[in-house]
Amino acid sequence: MAAMRRDRSQPADLAVELGEALLELAGADGLFACDSGGRITYCNAAGAAFLQTFRTSSIGKALKPILERLGVETLELRFLAAVRDASAVEFVVARPGAADEWVEVRGLPVTGGIAFFLRDVTARERSERTLRRSERRLRSTTESLRLAHQAARAATWEWRTGRGLRWLDPEAARALIGLTAGPDESIADWRSFVFDDDLAGVGASLATLRDADEVAFEYRVSAADGGHRWLRSSAAVVERRDGLPVRVAGVTLDVTASKLHEARLEREVSERDRAERRQQLLIHELNHRVKNMLATVQSVARQSLGRARGGGPLADFEDRLMALAWAHDILTRERWAGASLRAVLERTLSPHAAAHRVEFAGPDLRVSPKMALALAMGAHELATNAVKYGALSNDVGRLAVRWRLDPETEPPRLILEWQEEGGPPVAPPKARGFGSRLLERGLAGELGGEVRILFEPAGVRCRLSAPFQPEAAPPEEPLDDPVFMAHAGEAELRQ
Repeated sequence: MAAMRRDRSQPADLAVELGEALLELAGADGLFACDSGGRITYCNAAGAAFLQTFRTSSIGKALKPILERLGVETLELRFLAAVRDASAVEFVVARPGAADEWVEVRGLPVTGGIAFFLRDVTARERSERTLRRSERRLRSTTESLRLAHQAARAATWEWRTGRGLRWLDPEAARALIGLTAGPDESIADWRSFVFDDDLAGVGASLATLRDADEVAFEYRVSAADGGHRWLRSSAAVVERRDGLPVRVAGVTLDVTASKLHEARLEREVSERDRAERRQQLLIHELNHRVKNMLATVQSVARQSLGRARGGGPLADFEDRLMALAWAHDILTRERWAGASLRAVLERTLSPHAAAHRVEFAGPDLRVSPKMALALAMGAHELATNAVKYGALSNDVGRLAVRWRLDPETEPPRLILEWQEEGGPPVAPPKARGFGSRLLERGLAGELGGEVRILFEPAGVRCRLSAPFQPEAAPPEEPLDDPVFMAHAGEAELRQ
């Protein structure tokens, strides 16, 4: 054993021993060397662990089969290419058999081969990859913000005490004012673009952030094209110190389009109001002229037929004229947007019978002006007949007027029934008079429907069936026409 001990006094042995010690120290993360033929000539423990082999048994073995067993083609190609070229190389590879662990390899040519120094760089690679992912996310977020600003014509900003206002997307901020590309300082003094008339309002709005957490305000700016734009800024206090805001975040939007739209709507509303006033004035004038025409027709009839004394054709004519005037009065109050069916019937029958003798039953329907006039004339004829010969000719007779909609048809049909009872016995007339013809032909033809009159002994029955088209809701304020008030109308026609 003593003969086998090295003589440490020999310089060559000492150099070898010192070299091995230095290699061990330098290769703490892994070290192995190959000759020019690709056989391992040296391998420390960490190097053997990297190659997944044993340190003592790897010396003298070919590197290629060892790398093939690792099953990593990229790793195999990199090492064998370095041995073949015998040149300095540096690369990072994944540690064989490990997940997300990385090794930096440095190949250094030496006499007769090449040495590979291994160093674990997992922490560095992970940090770099995390940093690269963060950078990609930041670029993606920035690009998304830019696209959002571009689509919404908006720009975000931040204000800090002592630093002033900083636009987070200067390009979007310049676009708000129509400025071309330029340095960020070109929009730093944003107040210089605000209309002088709006500066006080902007300052007052921002001053409210002393007590409030949020504020929104609108103002005009001078655009680069010489015109002006409307902007809307919303600001929120992010941080306070001693009760005062020290950091404020905000977003500014271009609301020019909505402002122009609002202005157009205001003009349209104003024009519509003027048109409605003109229309109302014309309706007043038309009503006045129609009233005068009815009075003229009455005057012509009186001069042609003589004044009515106690009845006769002229009295019947004037009654029909009054029924038409009453229906016209209702439609006028409703601005000719239709009329309540119940109101038309009640108004037409009110002169002929006390309210307790007439029953009205049916849904609240609004009929067209055409149907209102036709029904008023028809109800007047039936009421006149009832007063002369039917249920309203005595003190006990009663009248029922009922209506409903038949939803089974398209369009729905209005079914109106007139039923008299308690009057004198009824017999069918020998000949149809003007009233019957007006109902069965004129009323049916005017409404495009059917009218049937039955002279039953218990009382006259009349059934109307006509297409029904619902009318618009009544105006909020009925037309107040002093020229065509009901009582004034009656007085004018009765003279």
